[in-house]
This record gives sequence, structure tokens and C-alpha cells, in this order.
Amino acid sequence: MEEAVETQGAGEIQGAGNLHNNIMENVTQNQPSSLTSGVGATDVAANEIHVVGLPPLGKKRKQNANGPRKSSPAWDHFIKLPNEIEAVAACKHCHKKYLCDPKTHGTSNMLAHTKVCTKMPQNDPTQTALSFAGGEGGGLVAASQRFNLAACRKAIALFVILDEHAFRVVEGEGFKLLCKQLQPQLTIPSRRIVARDCFQLFVDEKARLKGYFKSDCNRVALTTDCWTSIQNLSYMTLTAHFINNDWKYENRILSFCLVLNHKGETIGRKVEEILREWGIRNVSTITVDNATSNDVAVAYLKKRIDNMGGLMSDGSFFHLRCCAHILNLVVRDGLKQNDLSISAIRNAVRFVRSSPLKIYKVQRMY
Repeated sequence: MEEAVETQGAGEIQGAGNLHNNIMENVTQNQPSSLTSGVGATDVAANEIHVVGLPPLGKKRKQNANGPRKSSPAWDHFIKLPNEIEAVAACKHCHKKYLCDPKTHGTSNMLAHTKVCTKMPQNDPTQTALSFAGGEGGGLVAASQRFNLAACRKAIALFVILDEHAFRVVEGEGFKLLCKQLQPQLTIPSRRIVARDCFQLFVDEKARLKGYFKSDCNRVALTTDCWTSIQNLSYMTLTAHFINNDWKYENRILSFCLVLNHKGETIGRKVEEILREWGIRNVSTITVDNATSNDVAVAYLKKRIDNMGGLMSDGSFFHLRCCAHILNLVVRDGLKQNDLSISAIRNAVRFVRSSPLKIYKVQRMY
């Protein structure tokens, strides 16, 4: 029985093979076969064969005369080189070569090159772009400008510093969209790069200000103050006031730092350290509030600056007291006479503001 089945299967396979050979031979000779002579049996035309009972074969796409279709935007800037052992494409601008076999390499390397190729017009830093600048009478005048990466990064650092933004503002989607619209050639830096740019800007400005104090600034006046934060940390700031070469008043913060305590000697030593760091010797006055510790600090600084030969008029006007602090002390002392009335008013306001319903009732009254 098994031998009969095997013989029958072999016969079917051999018959199918003969059928295929017969059809292909007749197609080659352009002669209809016995299977193609019937109505609806098979249709042979233009080397296409359709056999009843089998799914139709898909039509082959007509080959492009210029080779396979290239859909990647990288081919706008690359050309495939002929007569090469491997598929190689060269940049149209800088002629740099890349492997471009679609099965092994693809076009990712070429796309990456289009972003950094300096010969491309959109990547060339010396390429000028047309812009509009304000002209006379408030009109717009066409002007050309070049892309400057250093100037753009400095502008971002100034944007973060002047508007007191966090460094991560450059990673926001809105900021990225704005920069792409304003300057498409700009690669937006990360927050770490912006932090380094801000610190480098501080170092450059500090060096420039140091040079100004040593060469053009003859004398400065100082103001300082100390306070304690909610974390119980003691801070001190020192500000220099001076007249520039154009006879305009300016002030610069020399230091904003931590101090161990508010003792006079500690403050005096810290101010002396800052003055030596900036190379400042000639100090006309120093203004502080009326705390007792400041008297000790000023006396210490007066001796040290006198030793450096920087005092003016033998230090007669070296110590100045803050007028705003004096006025504050006068007002506080005067309000002590009405302390009970002020406390009653404060308690009434605190009572009204304790709930929204009470605020609403008071508003209805007036």
C-alpha cells in the first residue's frame, strides 16, 4: 500500500514538472500549448503567465533608467561614484567619500556629514545671511550678517544671567523652537555647557575689571553688609563704587561670600582679603550700618589700608554710617510710643484674614 502511494506521489510531481516545462517551452517559442488553447485556461502575453487555480503574479515595477529610486534627503548633497568596487558616494561640496551600500551602510553617515560639512552654504560660518536692521526714520534696511557661534553662546549666557533663569531653560521645547526659528544654524548647547559659559563670562569680566582697577581707577568707595539666612548661614557682600573715565557713577559687587560669624575682626579680615585679591589699595570711604561689630571692623581696616598708603585725608572721613539704617532706627524708636495701638491693628487684620468668609463679610461692609 505504501509503495502505491509513493508511486502515485512521484507521478504527480513528474506530471507537474512536465506541465511547467511544456508551458515555458511554448512561451519561449510564442506558440499556444494544449493548456493555453482553452477559453480562460491560461493567458500568455508579454512573458506573463496566469494559471487557473493559482494567485496572479504581481506586475514588476518598471526599472528607473537612473538606477534604484533614492528617497533619502542625503542624495541632495551626494552623488554615487561609478566604476567603484564597493558602492561609494561623494559629497558635492567637499568631495568627501562614504560607503553607501543600502544593505550594509545606508545613508545615516551621509546625513550626519551634511550637518557638519563646512563647504555647505548653510554650514559655512563665513556665509552671509540677509537680515533687516533699523534705519533712519524707523524703517527697515537690508543688511548682511554672518553666523557667529561664539556670539550666540554668549548671548544665551547673558540671557540666563540677566533674566535669572535656570540653566535647564535651554532644554525646554519652547526655547529650542525659538532658537530654530531665529537661527537654524545654531546647535543649542546643553545646560552643562551653558553653566560653563556663564562661569567663563564671570572669569572674563572679573579679569577685565581687575585690569581697570589697576590702570584707570584711582580710588573706590566701599559698602558692606552682613546678614543671616534661614539656614542659619552668615553671608557678607562687598560693593565698590567709583567714577569711570566718562565721569559716570558705577558700582560693582566684588564679593558675595560666607563668613564664619558677624564679629568685627572676622569682617575686617575678610574685607582685607577681598581687596588684596582685586588689587585695590586706595579706598576713600567705607559705609556700614550702626552695629557695634562694624566699628571694630572699620578700625582694623583703617590700620591695614594706612599701612598700604591708601587712606585719604588721614582717614578722617573713612568711616561712614548708613543713613537708611539710621532712619530705620529713628522710626522704630518713634513707633514704640504707639506700640499698643499698632499691636491692636495688627491683631484685627490677622483676625479678618484668617478665613475667606471673614474677608467677604468685611468687603460687603464697605
